[in-house]
Amino acid sequence: MSEYYNPEDVKLAMIGIAVAVVILFLYLARDTILRKKSEYEKKEFESKKDRDYEKYHSEWNTEDEDFFGERKKSKESQEFRKMMQDSSLPNYYHVLGVSQDATQEEIKSKFRQLAKEHHPDRTKDQGSAERFAEINEAYDTLSDAETRAEYDKYYKASFG
Repeated sequence: MSEYYNPEDVKLAMIGIAVAVVILFLYLARDTILRKKSEYEKKEFESKKDRDYEKYHSEWNTEDEDFFGERKKSKESQEFRKMMQDSSLPNYYHVLGVSQDATQEEIKSKFRQLAKEHHPDRTKDQGSAERFAEINEAYDTLSDAETRAEYDKYYKASFG
């Protein structure tokens, strides 16, 4: 190595790389290093023991996520309610050909079977696109536990 590079130059290059790594680390960790403690963090509270403050004030859990999650649920509920009032609430169990007490595995299996049969790319039938959309909607509703529970509430009220 000494015949190609000067050992002093290699030493300077290594020191330069080490300094660059330290500077990069400090740059990336600057928020943590320079962060000032809030009044809450400076004091000793009971809630700090079970991490309540962190749970409700974490940057990872924004209020927007909670807000839109609730909005989505209420939107689905409103849609189901409107369809029930119009007597247009579809029987998703009938669409997929499963019973009301079907497990998630049964629903998924039946969905895959029907999706293969009615996929618009596989069949030349004119109504296959509508049927496929109906199957997808039924699966989306019944595969999610919360949406299924909401649907079941209105399903039982309209179909008995």
